[in-house]
Amino acid sequence: MRLAWRAELLKIATVRGLWIGAIFATAAMPLTSLLVAATGRLDAADTLTTGAATGSVVGLLAYGVWGAAFAAGEYARGTIVVSLATVPRRPVLFAAKIGAVAAVAGVGSLLCATTALLGVLAVTPSDQHTLGVVLVLVTVTVVGAAVGIITRSPSAAIAIVAVAVLLPNVAGGLLGRFQPWVVGASPGTVISQIVGGTQLPTTQTFPAGTWAAAATMVLVAAAVGAAAAIALIRRDG
Repeated sequence: MRLAWRAELLKIATVRGLWIGAIFATAAMPLTSLLVAATGRLDAADTLTTGAATGSVVGLLAYGVWGAAFAAGEYARGTIVVSLATVPRRPVLFAAKIGAVAAVAGVGSLLCATTALLGVLAVTPSDQHTLGVVLVLVTVTVVGAAVGIITRSPSAAIAIVAVAVLLPNVAGGLLGRFQPWVVGASPGTVISQIVGGTQLPTTQTFPAGTWAAAATMVLVAAAVGAAAAIALIRRDG
């Protein structure tokens, strides 16, 4: 398992598109937050932490797209056959891939959250805020990789990730009484609830609380990951 995980990390470090994509994903949130702050678009009620989180949706999309491209790209290039020949135990290969993208996203999102705070002239926030943002970014990245494995298509996986990040807030009104449960547990809203500062309407606030919303988001990601594991084990190769 450890050797397979290291091999996936080495793949990310040596394939130009993958490491460049990881760098861009890490830079997306702080650059967006800095742009918002520099152009005076923060409200008076915004805190340093909420100001740094203004670029969170861009960061979520960037990491989700990167994870999707990483996993689905192997199918597009045909290199999944080589990966399966190198690591014939498919559960091990799946765990190695998910572990690799989670590790890169974890380190990258911690750097990105800290850089965003510094870019908005922030002091170091509480660990709860920083780790909460990291949790959401890692979760979306893992979902992106899982969707890439399920669809085997970079373009389809990227489109699904974009819809999953953006659609709940855009079309939440169509969900009726389920809106607080769906929108409240969506990645962008979870970050808003974690960092605080901006009062969300009740239709976007998860009824059971912020960390219950985060837990629900992680459970949904785990279900998607399980579907991807089944797809890789039973279908691919």
